[in-house]
Amino acid sequence: MDLKQLEYIVTIAEKGNISKAAESLFISQSGLNQYLIKLEKDLGVRLFDRNKHFLRPTQAGKIYVKNAIEILKIQRNTYSMLEDLKGNVSGEVALGLTHEHGIDIFTSVFPQFNQRYPGITFSLMERIVSEQHQLLLDGVLDFGIVMLQDTEKINLRYIHLYTEQLILGIPKNHPMAAYAASSRDTLTSVELESFKNDKFSLIFGTSTMRRVLDPCFRDAGFQPSIVIETAMNHALVQMVASGYCCTILPESRARVSPYYSQCAWFTLTSHPHWGVYIACRKDTQLSEAHKYFIRLAQNYGRRMETQLLLA
Repeated sequence: MDLKQLEYIVTIAEKGNISKAAESLFISQSGLNQYLIKLEKDLGVRLFDRNKHFLRPTQAGKIYVKNAIEILKIQRNTYSMLEDLKGNVSGEVALGLTHEHGIDIFTSVFPQFNQRYPGITFSLMERIVSEQHQLLLDGVLDFGIVMLQDTEKINLRYIHLYTEQLILGIPKNHPMAAYAASSRDTLTSVELESFKNDKFSLIFGTSTMRRVLDPCFRDAGFQPSIVIETAMNHALVQMVASGYCCTILPESRARVSPYYSQCAWFTLTSHPHWGVYIACRKDTQLSEAHKYFIRLAQNYGRRMETQLLLA
């Protein structure tokens, strides 16, 4: 079996288009199309339903693609172990990143990793946690950097990096701002129900963070008046600094904002928090390079916890 041809079919399924797949694979569109036609003829089944603009896997195609991904995953694991034995480490890691958090972690540890393993390259994909979970299960991603609570874990391996609390930000002209701690390093604790009459801007509703926050609002006995939802934590801080609304967001995202000092910040008595993890499939064979990347990420996590209130 030609593993390169398995990659062709997986790429067609991912791109949904022959021309885009061919461009990604650096082969001709006609050559890739002829390969697909020949393979379907040899198998005696259609792998894709076609229209002018899109290819969609048939039931047979879904079976073929799923197993092709598994075979390619076995190949990567095998080569990874052999490279460890040879001491000549190279290859590519498909890494999923959450918005803002994930790229911060990666850019903090990559330079040191690259010094030891210059032959390892990374393919980065920014995806929300639920999408990363599926891509990890499907074998498209090797690793993912995710933020979640223990109840949201699925049948994957999770390597803990650090724990982070979510904190409340309110405008400086809010009556409760007078109760905020004067020190940047210490935050006063308040009850969320004290802000039931305020407007909120929050992260988007299908995010992992909202699965942490929404129960907090329910327990506080009110549904927040949400005026803006966004994927950008820094935009939430800016909205609070402008005096327009309140927000709740991860402490690290608040503290790195240039607008942090223009807001009043509190911890919540309900103590909303999540864990930051590297996730991978349970059958992933961790090479020495993988283990080193994880150790660097864990060191980053320890540094973060010394800066945050959970340290």
